[in-house]
Amino acid sequence: MTKDVLFLSSNRYGDFPSRKTRFSKYLSENGFRVVYVDSPHTYLAYLKKDFKVEKIRLEKVSENFYVLRTFPILPFFKKYPLFNKLDEEIYFRIIASYLNEISFKPNLVFTYIPFFPQALKRFGAKVIYDCVDDHASFGGLINPQFVNELERRTVKISDVVITTGNSLLKEKLTAFGKAPIQIPNGVDYALFSKWLEIKDALKIKKQIVYVGAISSWFDLELIKFLSEHLSDFELLLIGFASVDISALLTGKNIKFLGKLTQESFAPILWESSVAIIPFKLNDLTKKIDPLKAYEYLASGLPVVSTPVGNVSSLPIYVAQTKEEFLRKVELAISEDSIEKRVKRAIYAKEFSWENRNRQILDIVEELIH
Repeated sequence: MTKDVLFLSSNRYGDFPSRKTRFSKYLSENGFRVVYVDSPHTYLAYLKKDFKVEKIRLEKVSENFYVLRTFPILPFFKKYPLFNKLDEEIYFRIIASYLNEISFKPNLVFTYIPFFPQALKRFGAKVIYDCVDDHASFGGLINPQFVNELERRTVKISDVVITTGNSLLKEKLTAFGKAPIQIPNGVDYALFSKWLEIKDALKIKKQIVYVGAISSWFDLELIKFLSEHLSDFELLLIGFASVDISALLTGKNIKFLGKLTQESFAPILWESSVAIIPFKLNDLTKKIDPLKAYEYLASGLPVVSTPVGNVSSLPIYVAQTKEEFLRKVELAISEDSIEKRVKRAIYAKEFSWENRNRQILDIVEELIH
């Protein structure tokens, strides 16, 4: 008998191949019926010029896999208890109404959203909370103390708590009353390691590459500094920019490629000299487990990063200051070789999504066998 798993995501399905989409799709391909719920947006989103309005709908994407597209809720639910209570009711009722359309009765709720603990209880199912970020450290309309309290309640009612490879997130969740199972992020190893088949013909270009979101935590000044001191290298920025980078792009050797598919940017990684993680150090970035680190390593690249998240536990060059970052980039390039690239790729194999998916499947089957 097929069992139903409800995924409450903090992203929209299709934005990028995230941990949430990997786990949910894998379960749907291994005997479970899955409904993936997009992260809701608030009515304030309609004030943004580039906001794309979508009709609320339950979409069948593939056999046993459905997506409930994003829907609006009230703002301030991370700040004021009254708004949170109202939004919790809206959130639950909308989801429940669409689940009824396909007679979907969750045996398990797999959540990435810690803001609506009472809604989780009302589904009447087992609960897995997979914490991938420090939600109280995000900016915007938020009361960090209130968000932490909501997360503490979510941890309390969860049957299983999971987190990434970040030790600080593990400590925080343990303090909330339940020691989490650590499952680090992963990589599409078959895709990113494909360069091994052509390694003898690989031609490395004088380019430094970054892949990922360009947001408030991205150090624009560091990129500018690197471009000025490494003028014979091209700096390639790949991803979606939610902050103004127009001033940065005046640099002659900085090129913004925008958002690309993994299939499109993987070959760019293979032929680059070095990959970077140029993040500011703050409460949010201290608790990350950057997906890009595993993609870079599987691509064989030497990697230079600021001391964010768990990067110090990986074979990555770590720099505290912009001057040290520059020196580490130069060192990484000078020490690199095809042999070292092969070793990095082999190291990254243990982080494949195939391994991560099997871990999740074991946990789910044990919980709702």
